This record gives sequence, C-alpha cells and structure tokens, in this order.
Amino acid sequence: MSALSIQPTYPIFTETDGQPLEDGYIWIGQVNLDPQVNPINVFWDAALTIPAGQPIRTLGGYPSRNGTPARLYVNSDYSIRVMNKNGSVVYSAPEATERYSGSVISFGAQNATGDGATTIFPVSASPASIFINGVYQNESTWSFFGGSVTFSEAPPATSSIEFLI
Repeated sequence: MSALSIQPTYPIFTETDGQPLEDGYIWIGQVNLDPQVNPINVFWDAALTIPAGQPIRTLGGYPSRNGTPARLYVNSDYSIRVMNKNGSVVYSAPEATERYSGSVISFGAQNATGDGATTIFPVSASPASIFINGVYQNESTWSFFGGSVTFSEAPPATSSIEFLI
C-alpha cells in the first residue's frame, strides 16, 4: 500500500502574525506585473467556467465565494498580491507557478524532518510560512538567506517541518 499525503481542502492565507487572514484581498495578475493593475482571469472551478471577480476576499483565511471557502484556478503562471483588510501587503510574488490538478493556485510545500540538532534547511525559495508539527512558526524564529532557512533553535527530533513556498 502506498502512502497518501493529507492536504488541506482549501488554501489558507495568513496575516503576518500567522493568524488566518480575515476580510483580506487576493489579487492575481500577469507574471512579473502588478496584479492589481494587470489582473488575469481567475475561476472558482477547474473547468475554468465560473469567473472569480477580483479582488478575491478572504473569510477566516480562505478565499471566499459567497461566504464559503473555495479554491482558485487559473490557466497560466501568475503574479499574486495578498493584502489585509487595511490594505497592507501581507504577501506578494511577481511569479508563481504552483499547480494542483494543473491549474489551482496554492502554495507549494517543501517538507523536512527535524533531528533535534540541525538548524539549517535548504529550500527552493523564501517561504511564505513555516509550520512545525502543524504549528505556525513566527518569522522571528527563522530567517532565509542563500537558498536556506535557518531556525533560531533546531526543530525537535522527528518533527514534521513544512515550508510553504
């Protein structure tokens, strides 16, 4: 029997303090361009038939369609800007290429396992968030430089580390 990875049903967006982004804004745009000024078509369904107007609002950290958590789909690479309810930027990326079933917007994840001693972990890009055993890690506990995340303390032995890229 092969192992199955358990993934969240919907992507979640967090505030800078790690709390779910409430009443936030998500803008999706052309690669390497300002997504607020250069939006692309975003959809609520994988068939790309139900358009999502921008900005997409968040409810409890989830993209919200009529008050219900939803997934977002696009048919190309994209830029993204996530803002809180006050209009402050929480996350922005000029080029995002993550895929799920070919077209959903979600953060890519890289995983590692703590050994109680290692503090430096190589990653493909600067993480948007890091979780150890499912617990959000405040940005004051880690740093990113030169393709690696350095923790101020080594994650515990056998701990599951998830880097959301």
